[in-house]
Amino acid sequence: MLAKLYTYSLFGIDARPVEVEVDISPGALPKTILVGLAEAAVKESTHRIERALVNSGYNRPIDRIVINLSPADLPKDAASFDLPIALGLLTASGQLSSDRFEDYAAVGELALDGTIRPIRGALSMALSAREQGKQGLLVPVENADEAAVVDGLDVYAVGTLAEAVGFYTGTLPIEPIEFSWENALEEHGHYDIDYSDVKGQEYAKRAITVAAAGMHHLLMIGSPGTGKTLLASRISTILPRLSQEESLETTRIYSAMGRLSRDQSLVMLRQFRTPHHTISEAIVSNCAF
Repeated sequence: MLAKLYTYSLFGIDARPVEVEVDISPGALPKTILVGLAEAAVKESTHRIERALVNSGYNRPIDRIVINLSPADLPKDAASFDLPIALGLLTASGQLSSDRFEDYAAVGELALDGTIRPIRGALSMALSAREQGKQGLLVPVENADEAAVVDGLDVYAVGTLAEAVGFYTGTLPIEPIEFSWENALEEHGHYDIDYSDVKGQEYAKRAITVAAAGMHHLLMIGSPGTGKTLLASRISTILPRLSQEESLETTRIYSAMGRLSRDQSLVMLRQFRTPHHTISEAIVSNCAF
């Protein structure tokens, strides 16, 4: 029996749509074959998925299993394919039947007990799902707030494989996650430090204000203890707020790198780095100012 599901693969900070095809041939020599330019992290997933199925109360297929991740020329090196592959195995083996696979995609890494672990790039995957015309996207609970910022797409948080199965069969009602830009701005749009913390240094503060307003370069020279670091650390507090588009682009980078805080749906503050003067030129070239 053949099953088809949809998921996404992170490529840089963008997400590419991937079709997961699972075919089970009864009576053939038991073997699991995974094709589609899968890297080691994806190939190893078959062992995790088999144990997750058994430990979640489902039967592990023992026939010839062929799993195809299409397009075949797109490298796939993340564990986010675990959930759709597991759902495909259940469908191809007759343990799951659903008419929602066409409209709802799924991403997530499975633990051996069937719980769903967070992934990288959930925001980019949600954006790709909206562009693809999907009605909704199933994501791990830890990634739900991050993915829910995308308008026009229903995002559902699932914590276990059984919950994902319940959603697709319609036996477990799950409400989509709501996102409010105003609430996110109120919670994460404030600095712990402020430009007004600096006392005196009027000429230096005026120069920094002009440089920040005009987006000019700035070089601070002075003896140790004169306040250069204190001033530099507070430059970001007088920069303009991030627009929604800028916030989404910044968050996509942090999400793809796995550096987005679990309690934060969006990066609301403008990013700023102050590298030490002793670092190498190679590190300087990789710093964002």
